[in-house]
Amino acid sequence: MGTLLKFAGRLLVALLLLAAAQFGAACALPDGGQGASAKGILSQERINEFCGFWEDSGTKVVRINVTTAEEGWFGLEVSWRRNSRQVDMWTMTARPVSKDTLEYADCSHYLLTYGDKYIESEEVLYQNGTGRVSLVGKDTLTWQDDQEHKGDGLLFVPLSSPLGGGL
Repeated sequence: MGTLLKFAGRLLVALLLLAAAQFGAACALPDGGQGASAKGILSQERINEFCGFWEDSGTKVVRINVTTAEEGWFGLEVSWRRNSRQVDMWTMTARPVSKDTLEYADCSHYLLTYGDKYIESEEVLYQNGTGRVSLVGKDTLTWQDDQEHKGDGLLFVPLSSPLGGGL
């Protein structure tokens, strides 16, 4: 079991390194790809400020990953480690509504339970959730989850290393 866990850890590290290496490309929208939802709202510089790995500045157990998607939309993934075997995961697509705020209306919240080798169970807690993430200045992100208010009061800062601490 120890060898398998080491292998899984190394695989995760390799994937995160690959993601970090592709970071610049992941945040850049293709020429003309800002689409109607982002056109005139966000500059490429502001898009880059949203994109990346974020962690809550307090407990550091909540992470947000912001990437660009098609036609000016953004992909958001929030992970919140409950314990060594369970992680809450929220996934959604968001559109810019101002230069500081991305809004979503398609959030799915899952509870993932890990076994020794893989995910043992995936429970859907809700779908079609609404909320927003907002930049406060350049290096602080907030998350407002309209269903459970899990992000209330949390401030997210850029993750110093995508390899730090795991999820």
